[in-house]
Amino acid sequence: MRANKSPDGSFDRILASLHATTLDEARWPETDRLIAEISGASSSGLGLFSGTSQADGTAYLIRISLHGQRRKDWERRYFEDYWPEDERIPRIARQAYGRLVPTGDLYAAAEKKTSPAYNEMLLEARMQQGLNMRLKGTKGLNAVIWIVGDPVERGGWRSDQIRLIQRLQPHIRQFALVSHALSEANLTGTTMMELLATPRFGVIHLDRRGRIMRANDRALEILREGDALMDRDGFLRTRLPDEHAELSRLLGLALPPWGVQGSAGSMTVTSPSSSPPKRLALHFTPLGDDYPHFRTRRLGAMVLVVDPAGRSLIDPVHVAAALDLTSMESELAVELAAGRTVQDIARRIGRTEATVRWHVKQIYRKQGISRQVDLVRRVLSLEGFGGTRP
Repeated sequence: MRANKSPDGSFDRILASLHATTLDEARWPETDRLIAEISGASSSGLGLFSGTSQADGTAYLIRISLHGQRRKDWERRYFEDYWPEDERIPRIARQAYGRLVPTGDLYAAAEKKTSPAYNEMLLEARMQQGLNMRLKGTKGLNAVIWIVGDPVERGGWRSDQIRLIQRLQPHIRQFALVSHALSEANLTGTTMMELLATPRFGVIHLDRRGRIMRANDRALEILREGDALMDRDGFLRTRLPDEHAELSRLLGLALPPWGVQGSAGSMTVTSPSSSPPKRLALHFTPLGDDYPHFRTRRLGAMVLVVDPAGRSLIDPVHVAAALDLTSMESELAVELAAGRTVQDIARRIGRTEATVRWHVKQIYRKQGISRQVDLVRRVLSLEGFGGTRP
């Protein structure tokens, strides 16, 4: 359903800025500052997590900003010193999707006196009076967590600010999911022309009517296979009718009539002829007339086509030698870099999830890192060197 325009156009300005930021991360401070100014929040936090607690989960993305200025020092401190013991995290993970929960409601009265996260980090980051939201994740990711910091004005949140925050939820979620996908493929911050050259994603550009304008080699390969996604007379179509109805709906949101701000969205499509059925993830991003890399009014939207089960181009033997890992560790590192979850890997190799997580922690220890995204970037940096898989 299309969002109605706000009287002063503030919602549409945020939406346009978010869409541009999805494909140009350097614009995030500008977007975050705009959200803070319009919503009346002093700070913000954005995270992507798996699991329902620190013990069984992983943090894939953490961003903290103050007045639109990203604070990487706070992000590092929070993740290293506070996140493992923050009482709030498992409670947010159990909240209903989209519910706005005041920070104070996520701590018991005694914890407000003793919790380091509440009394130190959240106080400094101006989030003690903020709002916490759990937004729906995707396969392998339990949730997107969005935190709107303390209100700038005295007297708490106004009703119009609450409505704006609620309307922004699906768009913040979409930004986080696409940013995560690009980050795991080491493509965050690339331009649209650079994305067209990557072999790790299918990239399709659509005009205002939804007609295919251009596609990179990986997308053309998928369209030629014509199983999950196909080119039908210049337009995208899926094999399964129900999925095509969802494709049409999302294209309608991403390519609205002139003068209406488009909305991003995601879905999965199925290749029914493969056994087991193969699934591809599609991410739709509208592109405004002022997009900096294309001086044209014809370009309407971009579609990223992600194959989570795609074969890695990286040789585990080379990864083992380059990163000083065992053969098991290097296989796991390559699987993670291919976008597979711990659950998927455990099923593929016939081990328990606990065993896989133990090996992953050994990799982190050897590499001196604490986040999966750092490992993924390290592994992907080796792509194209030392041979590829047959």
